[in-house]
Amino acid sequence: MRHNLFVILLALASLTASADEPAFKPLTPAERSAALQSASTTGEALYRHDQAAWHATDALMALWKNSPDSRVAGWITQEAEGGVAVVFVDRTPEALYRVTVSDAGVAGPVNALAAPEPLSAYEAGAAAARAVAKDASFERCGERYNTITLPATDDTSGWTVYLIPGTTTYEDLPVGGAQRVSVKDGKIVSQRGYSRSCIVLKDDPKAVGLMITHLLDPEPTEIHVFWSLWAKKTFYVMTQPNGVMWKLDGKTIHAMDKD
Repeated sequence: MRHNLFVILLALASLTASADEPAFKPLTPAERSAALQSASTTGEALYRHDQAAWHATDALMALWKNSPDSRVAGWITQEAEGGVAVVFVDRTPEALYRVTVSDAGVAGPVNALAAPEPLSAYEAGAAAARAVAKDASFERCGERYNTITLPATDDTSGWTVYLIPGTTTYEDLPVGGAQRVSVKDGKIVSQRGYSRSCIVLKDDPKAVGLMITHLLDPEPTEIHVFWSLWAKKTFYVMTQPNGVMWKLDGKTIHAMDKD
């Protein structure tokens, strides 16, 4: 049978409401608009920072060739003019390498520092928050998680750290298992997950869209936006118990008509 190029892959955790689903307070139009805008903006930021870390790592690997630097213990990303700045750090943490990745996803020259350098106040705060969040307790979906650290306050006393399951293939999208950890003054003040199970969507290259049911919020989240951008596919998100179907084209979110 000829493949239908317009098939939508279905990966439904559950299409029926259950007794233990959370009861959501109805949102006003203004509240819903704000929630969707936040999901769109944050999801796009997560994608940009994740891609910057990826391209910067590729540039660093090319510099190393077959001799990786064992001092590197992680990285921190930060918004920069025209792109995202990535600093690779040791366990101190101090800076070892700096790379800026453009908004087009092109990594600039790798600045290999002659000696480890102290981090800026922003970088030090982000690195400390990342270290705290990595020890957060939750059920992990696999051993490999990528971290993205974003400022939660203008004075950088508060941070939001996202831990997102990693994948080594374009066919498997680990949309379940993400965790958001809020850190302030060196302590975890709150955290939340985005799914109840380790959902992995199979991304058929011939499919133009992916569908999933979401139980924990009355609207799509930044994690859905992130994976839609990452897969370069339309996501259809059915939220329960309100039964609304949402269409996400990257960072653009809108509710579909029920009829």
